[in-house]
Amino acid sequence: MENDKIKGLQVEENADVINFEENLDENKNENKNENENENENENENENENEKEDLETDSDEEANESSDDDTENKLPFPRATITNIIRKNITPGKQIKGTVKDEMNLWVAELISKIATKMNSQPYTFVNYDMLKDAIGPYEEISGINDQREDLKKHIFKIKEECNSLITKIDSTDKKKAINLSLEEEKLPFPKATITNKLRSSLDEGKTIKGPVKRGLNVWLGRVVSNVSKKMDSFAYPYIDRSMFKDAIEPYDAISEIELEKVRIIQQMQSIITACDILTSEVERKFKM
Repeated sequence: MENDKIKGLQVEENADVINFEENLDENKNENKNENENENENENENENENEKEDLETDSDEEANESSDDDTENKLPFPRATITNIIRKNITPGKQIKGTVKDEMNLWVAELISKIATKMNSQPYTFVNYDMLKDAIGPYEEISGINDQREDLKKHIFKIKEECNSLITKIDSTDKKKAINLSLEEEKLPFPKATITNKLRSSLDEGKTIKGPVKRGLNVWLGRVVSNVSKKMDSFAYPYIDRSMFKDAIEPYDAISEIELEKVRIIQQMQSIITACDILTSEVERKFKM
């Protein structure tokens, strides 16, 4: 019996040893697998970091290359423009890159405008006087508002002169015509003849007021008197056709003169309209 117990105990001990060894092997395998996983993760992280570093380097190189390309396209070195700007702004203020580049291009465009202005002179050279003439307007920026008001005053004066001329042309002939005396009892021409001649040149159905008939009658009598006096002024004992033509020439020219007056008035009205447009443009553009 005792031998059987001893054998049983030895078997149990051996089983425990075997179990312990198996557990120990399992733990070793687990630790080994964990180490392998950790190594794999570390390798993956290293690969990702290397990839990110490569991408960062590539982006930096691309940005540097882009900056170099942009600077190559600019007319002036960036540093030149930046230094001039910094001298004229508050210390510590940040200058955005777009400002530097836009200023760079704008200065070049300004040179082109000044060169174009100097080139407009009909000479084979450009001198200092031409340069002063070209940059002069840019030096007067502070006085633009005063220029605007001065231009508007002169344009307004032109409008006033045009209106005055139109009024003068319209009113002068009317004032002279008012001097006709319609109270004369004896008319120089038969009423019916004057009326019939008027009707032949007016639209059918128009009524001719009495003062028109009398006024035209009186006026025609004055015209014949004036023409007669003109013919009589020649130092000859006769009156011939050439004298008659010479005497009536001013009256025949009146039609053309009247047409010319109409043209002048139309031109003045066009100038007035142009002055209104000019005033609007000066008001809009000459503003700082």
